[in-house]
Amino acid sequence: MTPLSDVTRAGAWLQAARALLDKGDRIYNLILEIQQPSSATTTSRAIEKQVDDFLRAHGCQPNHTVAETIFPATEYARGGLDAVLAYPTTVYPVIKPEPANRWGTYALRITERKCSDGSTFKPLEFLIAKLRKQLALQGTKRAAYELDPMDEPLDLKLYEADVDRNNAVAGQCLSHLSFKLGPNHELYLTALYRYQWFVQKALGNLLGLARLQSCIAREIGVPVGPLVCHATLAVLEDKKVQKVPWNPADLPKLIESCEQCMAAAETGEVAA
Repeated sequence: MTPLSDVTRAGAWLQAARALLDKGDRIYNLILEIQQPSSATTTSRAIEKQVDDFLRAHGCQPNHTVAETIFPATEYARGGLDAVLAYPTTVYPVIKPEPANRWGTYALRITERKCSDGSTFKPLEFLIAKLRKQLALQGTKRAAYELDPMDEPLDLKLYEADVDRNNAVAGQCLSHLSFKLGPNHELYLTALYRYQWFVQKALGNLLGLARLQSCIAREIGVPVGPLVCHATLAVLEDKKVQKVPWNPADLPKLIESCEQCMAAAETGEVAA
């Protein structure tokens, strides 16, 4: 197990990327804690931009695009929660033809599910209503909000056995989301990934999870707590699964450049 912690998403990602590079590209049970997932600094933004520029230069999805597959922040900014809940009919039909979306998106699975009787169900809406109800009660239950991969739709469900059972690596990788209310009613989020690519996806994953956490906290009127992301298998890249469009020397250069940016901030210098 490798636990790492940082104040910002970019700082935690950079620690993980360095650990993966040093340990041979893969780590089992890599656990990141982001202490302030909604915050960003000049340095963290600079690191995120470097990663974004790298991904764009190699024809990969930028962090924002990856994040939108977890939580449609663009829709939330335009029309609030109602626009998010309309995602299955407004956004998903447009992006469904993309090969990467052939199994669906996490945003789809948290905004619409089918029950065993054939009716539809909005897990995110129900979760928010459940949290509001519990906050109104004296002696709030702190650990009653699960997005479980297997349970009936009382929980937000991300793993779908009939769709995902044949996926070895590609497709659905985020399996479980767990929400907790802390001692001051701050909202904690823990995400479990069965497999996570740290160059192509992880920084965007953290952004999307932080936006989802922030949305729910805002809707129920509580502060945002820490975000924990547990990858049971984390890799920088996996050439056996996906052909990568960069050279072997490119990743160390990217990580070293991000580290130089972080070091310059810590010493008060300006990175070249």
